[in-house]
Amino acid sequence: MVRAFGLVIGIALLACRPPQPPALAPAELPQGVTQADTAAGNGFFHGVGGCNACHGDGGAGTDEGPALADGRWKLGDGSYEWLVHITRHGGYGMRDRGDEPVAMRGPTVLDSVQVLQVAAYVWAISRAGDGSSPSSAVAAPSR
Repeated sequence: MVRAFGLVIGIALLACRPPQPPALAPAELPQGVTQADTAAGNGFFHGVGGCNACHGDGGAGTDEGPALADGRWKLGDGSYEWLVHITRHGGYGMRDRGDEPVAMRGPTVLDSVQVLQVAAYVWAISRAGDGSSPSSAVAAPSR
């Protein structure tokens, strides 16, 4: 009985873990970005950054925020540099009832390195399922 209870708790804990970023070969990541950066960004996206509150687990999207995992962008080109910018400063993508632009909720609580890592995570999840081969010539902003 105790073993069964422990097994159920273990399975429940595994189910609560945030989705893992896709494993991309180093040549597929933007220059200067590592797989460790995408993993750390995943933690910040689902943790202190609170990005998943609006954008959903794994960037799947919600009624409060657009999907990030599908690689379709309304406000920019989806490049790593743009993702760093939009993660740091937010954007005006949604509109209120009066058709006025609505900013991303509040300023980021992430430091500069964490912003780079969240951008790396979003960059990776936005390219995971579409078969694209992102250019490795994209340079990562200096840390």
